[in-house]
Amino acid sequence: MECLVKICGITSEKDLKAAQDLGANFVGFVLEEKSKRYINLKRLKSLSMIIRKPLKSVALVVDPSDDFLEMLLMSSKVDYIQLHGEESPQRVEQIAKKTKIPLIKAIGVEKETDLHSVRSYENSVDYILLDSKSKESGNLKGGRGISFNWNIIKGFNFNKPWFLAGGLNTNNVIDAMRTTGAKMLDVSTGVETKPGKKSFDKMRKFIGRANGEFI
Repeated sequence: MECLVKICGITSEKDLKAAQDLGANFVGFVLEEKSKRYINLKRLKSLSMIIRKPLKSVALVVDPSDDFLEMLLMSSKVDYIQLHGEESPQRVEQIAKKTKIPLIKAIGVEKETDLHSVRSYENSVDYILLDSKSKESGNLKGGRGISFNWNIIKGFNFNKPWFLAGGLNTNNVIDAMRTTGAKMLDVSTGVETKPGKKSFDKMRKFIGRANGEFI
């Protein structure tokens, strides 16, 4: 079984280059000030300039204003925008029209009924991302390395490709793929030595295991 891997919360050139060299498919940059992995637009611009294809860049934002989205589009060219707040389906549609950039919508999952909201967003986004509902520093989902009950999504029929996020690490990645059937994985805390600092060895193991190498 092979999965695409997104390494989220990249803050340094060193970690970006390592993710690139190790074969990550996406890298995520957190533009939310409440996060321990926050980078500003200036930093995003300098980091995004060293990304080489086929690696894709993802800007993670939380309930962004139109002004902020405009500044983001003017300062950097990103491949995807990840909406990680409480954006309504209507707001997501507006953002899709305004930015004309492919969108990823994060949805917090705790119980089966949380999956109902997936349907509301599928028409206006390119990817769905399922994360644990645990909140970090007020209103940012995720980032604490906590998983949700993967059995909740067994057999759920998605109409769009989706990422599995929340508490993934080198030890549980194989089990996560087997249990959920996920083809795309999003990892941040699980490949870090401390918030915002990635471990080359953990990234190597995680990407290797996601690609079916039992290392």
